[in-house]
Amino acid sequence: MGKIGSYANVLKYKLAVADARQVDDPLRLAHTVRHLGDAYYYAKRFDLSERCYLEALSIYRQREDRRPLDIANAIRSFAVLKDEVGATEEAMHLWREARDLYTSLNVPAGVAESAARLALVTHRQRDFEQSQKWLMEACNAADTADDPETVKYVRGVTAQLQV
Repeated sequence: MGKIGSYANVLKYKLAVADARQVDDPLRLAHTVRHLGDAYYYAKRFDLSERCYLEALSIYRQREDRRPLDIANAIRSFAVLKDEVGATEEAMHLWREARDLYTSLNVPAGVAESAARLALVTHRQRDFEQSQKWLMEACNAADTADDPETVKYVRGVTAQLQV
């Protein structure tokens, strides 16, 4: 996504967040704030992205009526950011939490991505045995997901780790 597209998305979601703050619907606000965080992430505004993810996760974690898939997706977004900025331990913790939620929700595409990302992180840490275990889980979940985008991602990770 180009700079103009990124900034257009930021503006779109900033307006949506402003609207969501006007109504008493915390889960809608959390969902919208998370998407603003994603827009900031793609615009390379990692500081603002992190603030959004933290706010969204704070709301989700306080709400008993949250949708588990929404919190899993918010954790996933935050894990991507943490990995990008080099906060490896935090990223690993978040990826494990996301993986556990996706597993409990039977969302194999989410399990596949989480496990593949864990394979990459553990490989960078030179824990090659654990990396292979995560990669195997990612491959199995991708096969179960039967989603071309997920399969392509996991194949790309597999190729990257075999170099």
